[in-house]
Amino acid sequence: MAFTFESLQKEDVDKCVELAMSTLKGQMKDYGNKDRLRVMIYGKQTMTLVGKKDGKIAGFITAALMGIPRIMFLTVSDEKTAKEGLSSQLIDKLVEKIGQILPKTKQILHNEFADSVAAIALYAFKGFRITGYIKDPVTDRDVVFMAKSI
Repeated sequence: MAFTFESLQKEDVDKCVELAMSTLKGQMKDYGNKDRLRVMIYGKQTMTLVGKKDGKIAGFITAALMGIPRIMFLTVSDEKTAKEGLSSQLIDKLVEKIGQILPKTKQILHNEFADSVAAIALYAFKGFRITGYIKDPVTDRDVVFMAKSI
């Protein structure tokens, strides 16, 4: 079954927040509470694309659009959905959409915790390259900076 894609609608924000909270588990403290997540995915200067399967939200991707666009959040509902390629498709759709609405944009950025090896590999496969790293002062975890030219 193929996925359908659409911009996040107000009526789906809470469903996306719940999905994010269920996938973040122990990392929730890094993102704050439900209200903070709502602002992250449905605020001014953000774009969130939702992937649906059989009319239900299967995952989403969010980018901050201020300055150089930056992918802030990507999540899918379960491992089966991930294996069906939703994460990869969401990245492609987001890059395409950013290119359409911000045609002068030359690149898209993303930060990832260094121990998220699968996520780093996915972004590398999608054309992102590692441009640097730091130790996050809040989480005390290593963070990898990535960028993709468009």
